[in-house]
Amino acid sequence: MKELIDIILLLSRQEIAFRGHIENTNSLNKGNFQEMCSFFSKYDSEFNRMFSNSISYSSPKIQNEIIALCSQNVKDTIFSEIKETGFFSIMCDDARCHKEEQMTICVRYIKKFKVFERFLGFIDVSQKQDAESLTSAILNFLEQSNISNIPIVAQSYDGAAVMSGKRAGICHRHEAKQFFNSIEALYVYLSRPSTNFKLKEMQNKLNIKATTLMAISDTCLECRIQNCDAVYNNFDVLIEVLNYEVDLNKDMDVAQAIGSSIQKASFVIKLIILQDVLKVINILSNQLQKKTSTLGEASNIILGIIQTFENYRSSNKFTEIWSKITNFAEKHNIPIETPSRESTYLRDYCTSTTTGNEYAEFDESSLNISDQENLKINAYYRILDAIITSMKNRFSSESLHLASSVDSFFKLQFKESLPFIQHYEKLLDLDIKSLEAEMTVIKNSIQNSDFTLSDNVFANLYKLIQVALTLPISSASCECSFSVMRRIKTWIRSSMNQDRFTDMSILHIERDISNIIESENILNNFALNNRRIDLYK
Repeated sequence: MKELIDIILLLSRQEIAFRGHIENTNSLNKGNFQEMCSFFSKYDSEFNRMFSNSISYSSPKIQNEIIALCSQNVKDTIFSEIKETGFFSIMCDDARCHKEEQMTICVRYIKKFKVFERFLGFIDVSQKQDAESLTSAILNFLEQSNISNIPIVAQSYDGAAVMSGKRAGICHRHEAKQFFNSIEALYVYLSRPSTNFKLKEMQNKLNIKATTLMAISDTCLECRIQNCDAVYNNFDVLIEVLNYEVDLNKDMDVAQAIGSSIQKASFVIKLIILQDVLKVINILSNQLQKKTSTLGEASNIILGIIQTFENYRSSNKFTEIWSKITNFAEKHNIPIETPSRESTYLRDYCTSTTTGNEYAEFDESSLNISDQENLKINAYYRILDAIITSMKNRFSSESLHLASSVDSFFKLQFKESLPFIQHYEKLLDLDIKSLEAEMTVIKNSIQNSDFTLSDNVFANLYKLIQVALTLPISSASCECSFSVMRRIKTWIRSSMNQDRFTDMSILHIERDISNIIESENILNNFALNNRRIDLYK
């Protein structure tokens, strides 16, 4: 029976499907579970005796029961660690999978000053996705997990828009959407085997490093950056391939349309600007995805990026961008044309601005300014203004002030960290005066290499450091769980019931715990129910 448990654990940890299409005795392929059991029975006579028995404990029902017991073992370990710490943060997000809306629940907590972000499960919220329904689902989940009475010190929501609110950033603006739509059309066209083969052939011919376009993802900024770089570095190759397709009369209209769109001045301008801008944003994106990153560190980077874009909003910086645009355009024979003249009717009754115009294209009504000045105001500044405004809306001055106070706390600056201290004063029952004294002593003692922070001596500081480390800066762990969701619940396994799906996900995601599960413990729990045979023989 222990071998059976180990097989189930192995398949679950590796995201391997259990069932076969036909599992009767005449089938040549009975599925991974049955085939692995048959393989084990060749080398273990005791296992062979049980597996050959009419009661072999290998049915899907028994599989589900053992998977559930293993999953519960992992969750019990996590709950035990949370209870030992005394508080935790919760992170939630939702995503669609095979006509179902799945909400993931993750937690963040501290154990011996080491940060852990754990996955607890998926909840099917297909029926309703309003704030009240999602809140109820989360509270019920916490109550069933017996951790509803443990304080939650922070919450992080992303895709669950009704919980957190959703503000569109630079990649949702009209101009950027048009640009990335062209990139996506190019990716789809080049995904065909014959076209992709020609692309690689031209790259080798021109001695250009082989790079390919990626599918655009709403949650992955890196793919947009790589696509900008790929188009910039392979522009000649892309044009050659599209022209080759036109000459062969293979989807000539599609190839011509894509070629025409990427050889426009507006496309080149967006390519050069976004290539520069997205790399700055990616610094923050990478920081927010680190499990060990703190709120204070994220705050510093956010403020630094906002300041960087405000500094970018200058004539000197745009001169660099303009030089890059003109050089690229000249190299590829793309004219930077003067904008066409717009009707002057009622122009004096309308005010133009570079901010707040969410869906406006580049303003082409500027008649008495140069191409460079027009693009600076109506393209470059407009994109920068959208980013700066979006970031300031997403990261309000109040939240950044609190985050900065967390950073000050880690630097042992008492006065500057008061907003953070006062926010958790009642929850942690802090003695502010004692905390100030503890921070002063620590500041003077920290240079001693033999110094250790004792929760008995520095009780207030110890608790507050744990809270500061528990605060999440993003829901990146939730996004990771969705990757697992799509690998486990494939279209051929879409009928898998919710409990089995969640339990298998836990066993895979929390491998550091599931790897050390003792099959003896699972067997003991399994044997608590009345069984028809002696499991210990």
